[in-house]
Amino acid sequence: MISPRFWIASSDWSGRHRLALRAAVITGAVVAPLLLLTWFLQNPGFNPELETPIQHFVIVGGVSLVAFTVAVLLVVGAMRTAAYRVLFLSIGFMAMAGLFLIHAMSTPGVLVSNAGDVYGTRTVVRLSAFLSVAIPSGFFAASYTPLPVLLERRLPFLPVGWLSLVVASLLLIFAGLAFGDQALISGLPLASPPWANIFAEGSVLLLAFAAWRQARMYLISRLPLQAALALAFIFLAEAQVAMVVTSVWTLAWWLYHLLMFAAVVLAFRALTIEIVSGRPLRTIVNQALQLGLDVVVDDEFVDSIAALSTAIELKDGSVRGHNRRVAGYAVAIGRELGMTNQAIRIMARAALLHDIGKLGISDAILLKQGPLSESEWTLVKRHPTMGLDILATVGHLQQESEIITAHHERIDGSGYPKGLVGDEIPMGARIIAVADTYDVLMSDRPYRTARSAAVTQQTLVAEAGHHLYRPAVEALVRLVDAVGAQTSTAGRSPRSEA
Repeated sequence: MISPRFWIASSDWSGRHRLALRAAVITGAVVAPLLLLTWFLQNPGFNPELETPIQHFVIVGGVSLVAFTVAVLLVVGAMRTAAYRVLFLSIGFMAMAGLFLIHAMSTPGVLVSNAGDVYGTRTVVRLSAFLSVAIPSGFFAASYTPLPVLLERRLPFLPVGWLSLVVASLLLIFAGLAFGDQALISGLPLASPPWANIFAEGSVLLLAFAAWRQARMYLISRLPLQAALALAFIFLAEAQVAMVVTSVWTLAWWLYHLLMFAAVVLAFRALTIEIVSGRPLRTIVNQALQLGLDVVVDDEFVDSIAALSTAIELKDGSVRGHNRRVAGYAVAIGRELGMTNQAIRIMARAALLHDIGKLGISDAILLKQGPLSESEWTLVKRHPTMGLDILATVGHLQQESEIITAHHERIDGSGYPKGLVGDEIPMGARIIAVADTYDVLMSDRPYRTARSAAVTQQTLVAEAGHHLYRPAVEALVRLVDAVGAQTSTAGRSPRSEA
């Protein structure tokens, strides 16, 4: 009889074997085009000219169509995540589609006659092909830098099309010049040495950076779409090299068309497979680009927020960890309700600082063991507005301040400080109220011991609809139940996770 240990060892070996095989295939796919290109250049006799304008038009048009489809899918994903990072990727593919379409339409002998300004036409063909990788490489690389997060804080995401319209307008201007004023295009040095080499080297570096960042994500999560994007960026970098070092219509020159085709097909195939599987596009792009949020990750105010949050906990040692737990619950609820990443970031910062106003309340009141007097309670109820005054000195946290001020408002208007009702309460404040209530009930306090998970859920459900925002309560209950089911399966109690 074969022991279970054999099956475990065999399974581990099989998994390592699959990973090694996958790595070998990817490495071969990356190295093979470079070896083939080098061989063609060193053996001119095997690198004949294949001047077939119709086939060129069809291949380039196909690449443009697939790139445009990828761009549309990513635009939809960008709208659902409100993430500039996804928008940058979509604009990169959109620019590739538009410029490569100009490249296809300017193919001599198809839509453009061979007669006339041949030099100008050839310059348009060469320049449009060159820019179809160089321009997208900037957007692809930028999507992996802090720039998208910075834009999310500084500029509203909607209308989604503002940046897309700018790029589309520039593409139309270039198309107008390409087919209307080729003399101007002919005077541009971008597609000829030495500028072509300089821009090509920059494009390769940018694409290598994007591929490296995306590959790191793949090594962590092992998602096929992550590997597809990383490989697509590498193929585009190799295509840019082939454009510069090969002569038009040679067999080696055709190689860059195949590399671009492979790049866009990889991205398209990986996206469509995920979509066909029934997963929401928002989830697909979130996981592929690791857009999931941790509390104050990549936050430019992290030092200020951490210092203020620590000051709150030092003021009241009984709530140690409370702010971060509330922020974590709020982020989870926000994801469950489909909030945009930027809205979740704002809410997370507000949750970390929701009790900042308690810094203005004396320790005698804040740490009192027994019930508060009416005057003491009146003072405690001022902590949301005190928080507003404190954050006014920090700056750049206006949206967070609005949420913090309203986190004790209640759906039926019975809350404080303004007695807001229903939708008058900011969404972030409604969610934080649920997260705050949950953590308070589940924690030991000077005046009582923690309640059980079951009693806490019952209390939340009982207050849903009149005190607490019902969709947020329902979302939290689903999340807690899911964690409870997982931990029960693992042999742990749900309370240990709550």
